[in-house]
Amino acid sequence: MDLNQTVLTDNIPVEITVRIGRRSMTVAELSELRENDILPLDQAVDDAVEICVGDHVIAFGELIADETDAGRLMLRITRAGGDAA
Repeated sequence: MDLNQTVLTDNIPVEITVRIGRRSMTVAELSELRENDILPLDQAVDDAVEICVGDHVIAFGELIADETDAGRLMLRITRAGGDAA
């Protein structure tokens, strides 16, 4: 019996993560963070964001505003493929 035929993989939920940048900090710096502090990231505002499943980048995209729902972000895929080929 082929396991691929017995398991309905299309219905398995998968969580994606959108990474907008990175920042390395020491534990001391992390413990000093306060409300309204600003953390510079390693990306520019117009750089693509990484779309990930687990630790794997599966696509890149850009954040856009939802014109029908003020204040909500949406994600436009700009490049897709395994490890965002």
